[in-house]
Amino acid sequence: MNKLENMLATYLHEEPEVVPQGINFVDNVTTRKLAPELLTIKDWRKKATVEARLLDNFSIGCGGGGFRAKEIKSSRDLGRLVAAAGREAVKSSLGYDLIETELGMIKRRYKLKNLHHASWRPAVPRDGADIRTLHDWTEIVKHPVEKEEDLDQLEFPNPDDPSRYEGVEENLRFFTDLGYMTTGGINGFFSAVWYEIMPFRLWLASLVRDKAFAKRVAVMNGEFNLRAAENLLERGVHCITWGDDMGYKKGMFFSREVYEDVIWPWHKKIADLVHKYGAFAEMHVDGNINAIMDLVVEAGIDAINNVGPGDNMDLAELKEKYGGKITLHGGLSRFTSRMSNEQLKAHIIDRIAIGSPGGGFILGQEGAIHSDMSPETFRFMMKVSRKYRRNRSFS
Repeated sequence: MNKLENMLATYLHEEPEVVPQGINFVDNVTTRKLAPELLTIKDWRKKATVEARLLDNFSIGCGGGGFRAKEIKSSRDLGRLVAAAGREAVKSSLGYDLIETELGMIKRRYKLKNLHHASWRPAVPRDGADIRTLHDWTEIVKHPVEKEEDLDQLEFPNPDDPSRYEGVEENLRFFTDLGYMTTGGINGFFSAVWYEIMPFRLWLASLVRDKAFAKRVAVMNGEFNLRAAENLLERGVHCITWGDDMGYKKGMFFSREVYEDVIWPWHKKIADLVHKYGAFAEMHVDGNINAIMDLVVEAGIDAINNVGPGDNMDLAELKEKYGGKITLHGGLSRFTSRMSNEQLKAHIIDRIAIGSPGGGFILGQEGAIHSDMSPETFRFMMKVSRKYRRNRSFS
């Protein structure tokens, strides 16, 4: 069985010959430390192939249908942004690039330094009620919708524009011929709203206080996502992926009732669409979503990641309750870099032993691999993972 065949068996809850793996470096700082050779490869297909072999990944992304962005460099564009967001908001600095998305969001993308440890950190500013930082390296300057009235002027790009999918079919053929599962990414149905459209505070408040407005946003975003997904499916991708970070380690950002009323219908629609094409749907979700796991399964989503102990998503419990209905991707702690070799080996074996019986498990690490991992630990981790995902005698 090649990697694609092992992934198909896994998603179908059959026993693969090899337990698949899906893991990645969190940023280029980590790549520079642990796999600097990747940064010298100019051809992206070759780079993706070399990286997949290094990390023993079983799937490769071949294109996306999300919102596009561009770096703002011209004085004319800078002047336009100053008029829209204010001089202080867009003031240039050697420490960051200024990015504008198709919808009109302005972001600062900070240039990572050698000693910078990137991490998921939704920072809460001084007003204590909003999130303006998506990661340590990306800060939101202005959302296209800062108040409800702004939605009337918001225009989505055309998801059927062929230029959005240039090269996808060629990429699919290339990676499929090498034996990989191919994926196509779209925007999230919850997360894309606060990543790309409006402040976190406004989005959460509308979900509780103004359902009509929240559903209007969800429809605009959801319809775009479905069309983007269909364009990718028509070109032949094996799996549609998206991110919907819906909580933190103690629980959800919103109630089960809100999820069921506003977000779940879109998760059901994307799963139905994907299955119509004989493909699979995998959702990335950070946070403790135990309160809605039965609904996620009911929607028909084929797999979720990151399943991690740091978010109180217990692999053994999830495997017992839902292991025959949804593939669990993850299992490894975000603190693998702090473990001794003996601890790391035991942890990897434990995750595989719990997750792999009956298929439906992909080994991965919550939060990705960070630059605090040593090259020696990284090499040991890959060696142990390769051995025990292929030989599950654990001796």
